[in-house]
Amino acid sequence: MIRMMVLFILFGVYASLYTQENLQKPANAIEISPLSPLMNIYAVHLSHMTDSKNEFITGPVYMKIKYDCGHTDAGGIILGYRRYFSENIHAEYQIWPIYDNFYESNEQKRYKSFDVWNEFRVGYLYDFQLLNQNAYVNIQWPFGFALYAGNKPDSFIEMSKKGDNRFFYYPPLIFIGVRY
Repeated sequence: MIRMMVLFILFGVYASLYTQENLQKPANAIEISPLSPLMNIYAVHLSHMTDSKNEFITGPVYMKIKYDCGHTDAGGIILGYRRYFSENIHAEYQIWPIYDNFYESNEQKRYKSFDVWNEFRVGYLYDFQLLNQNAYVNIQWPFGFALYAGNKPDSFIEMSKKGDNRFFYYPPLIFIGVRY
């Protein structure tokens, strides 16, 4: 995983060296993460820039995350906002309303619930041209936690109260995007 992150960072740096001086960004973009299979969180970011500093994000998300007490099987939608502080440095906020079909392995029972997740991110975009298309690599550092967790088993509630399980913070996330 570390090798893959280093390769993407080097690719982004290399590509950004050959970017046009003042690359004009088209208003719309789509981005995905090649790291999704490692985290079992699959998201497609569809974004629209209203100007050079503001970008709104939406798209589908699906998670299948294993825990000691079971696993989540959740789908939902992403609602987000990205603010650029320079041409490429940005901060982002995402909120994910999701429907969770949680399976509790000790009870062998499913719990259906509505959950709301939120996440803050700080990142950098490496813009480049790929086959005459405006493309980019977006490297972000996330921090998130649940705002609301509906119908969950007691085992999940107890687990989520423990230190590292309350918050989400991964090594940097990597997204690959195309502007159109």
